[in-house]
Amino acid sequence: MFFAAALIIQSGCKVSAEKIEFKRAEEASQRNQHEAALKHYQAVVAQSVKTPLAIQSAKEAARILHYQLKRPKEAVEYYKHVILYSQEASDRIEAQKRLANLHFTETLDYTQAIAEFSRLLELPHSQKEDLEYRLSIARSYFYLNNFFQSQVEIDTILTRSSDRDTLFDTLLLKANIFLTTKKLDEAIDALKKLMADYPERSRIEAIGLILAVCYEEQKNYAMAIETLQLIRDTYPRRAFVDQKIKTLRERQTLLPGARGLKK
Repeated sequence: MFFAAALIIQSGCKVSAEKIEFKRAEEASQRNQHEAALKHYQAVVAQSVKTPLAIQSAKEAARILHYQLKRPKEAVEYYKHVILYSQEASDRIEAQKRLANLHFTETLDYTQAIAEFSRLLELPHSQKEDLEYRLSIARSYFYLNNFFQSQVEIDTILTRSSDRDTLFDTLLLKANIFLTTKKLDEAIDALKKLMADYPERSRIEAIGLILAVCYEEQKNYAMAIETLQLIRDTYPRRAFVDQKIKTLRERQTLLPGARGLKK
């Protein structure tokens, strides 16, 4: 009897301590005392690990580290804790999303980002999310200079997507691969298609400037100038375009057989 009573008392103390620590964390968080709140949330996670309050504490610790204290690398541990121990599928999926995006946009660990987005593809997700994850994977491969694998993901997206914004972003990435690998004719064709099929997004993203750069790389200054003249009136930095046109005209006069072209 004494032993059983002792276990009950110990269990009650443990639960009570967990609740007290969690309450202190919440109170500190409400006062925007982020470091203090984090300390209490971390204590709950360390002491209780798998309980609902521990999972909620891990979520809050990740949030504070990621968004309030701007220490994303430290938040990774707590996102992983939620993924590993939460009984709620929605919690695990949300933590996985945040972890993948954290590596992609903040730690810039593109190898790890690919791994985390690939895990998301194995979890329940919508068709729109499927394309978003694959585009992030394609971009990650691009930043790693693995253009072949990036192209594989791009081709998959292009065969599955009908969303105009997704198609624009994917085709632009494809054009950037061509430009980076000095396949200038292919880059020019891709950029011209973007400008023809998506005129408004192309204007916003200044695709005409990229196209002009491609022509300039080819020393096709006439087409570079023509492209800049086409976008001049809609580009917000008109003086920049005018200066670029002037520079290209000067370079054009230096080409063999170009005597008399300067005006």
